Amino acid sequence: MLYVSALAGFVLLFGGGEVLVRGAVTISRRLGLSPLLIGMTVVAGATSAPELVVSVDAALGGSPDIALGNVVGSNIVNVLAVLGISALITPIVVQPRAIRRDAAAMLTAMVALAMVATTGEVGRIAGGVFVLALIAYLAWSYHLEVTDEPPPSAERHAREGDEFGSAKTVWRAVFELAGGLAALVVGSRLLVTGATGIARDFGISEAVIGLTLV
Repeated sequence: MLYVSALAGFVLLFGGGEVLVRGAVTISRRLGLSPLLIGMTVVAGATSAPELVVSVDAALGGSPDIALGNVVGSNIVNVLAVLGISALITPIVVQPRAIRRDAAAMLTAMVALAMVATTGEVGRIAGGVFVLALIAYLAWSYHLEVTDEPPPSAERHAREGDEFGSAKTVWRAVFELAGGLAALVVGSRLLVTGATGIARDFGISEAVIGLTLV
């Protein structure tokens, strides 16, 4: 039953995240936001919504190791597995100028997390600083990418904003947004419940489950 719960959680998180992104992008476009801004904020935030909901649910449910492991493990998997497997299939052409700023921000964020984690707690003050730093980074990035000579990454973010767009009514977009959020909430609960149970059955820590399975 624990495996069914975890699998159902994965399915709901995947489907809910996809629906949430499309609804959020459609509403943002109807509000007149540019594809560039949508790609940098709405798409980036909505695609991370499953991880956010899982970590919040785990923290509220008394499973902080899963919450932290989810964040750290996602970064490890994205760089080593997602990028590595993609490069194995076909070489990836990299424009250093397009990723230099974003890569530096990613490394800075991970170093900041590591430093805070050495204190034994990621508290509200650290959380507030992290969120403010993200807002400042997004504002700074958007400012750079709407200048007279935007970097190559501006085209990438704008393309992301267009990718999820579709001609649908606002009400359908709102329904997708609400439905996607509901699926994320239910899916996160099922996943966390299943993951913690699996960890107990195998006698391994929740941190390992968070770093790997979640």
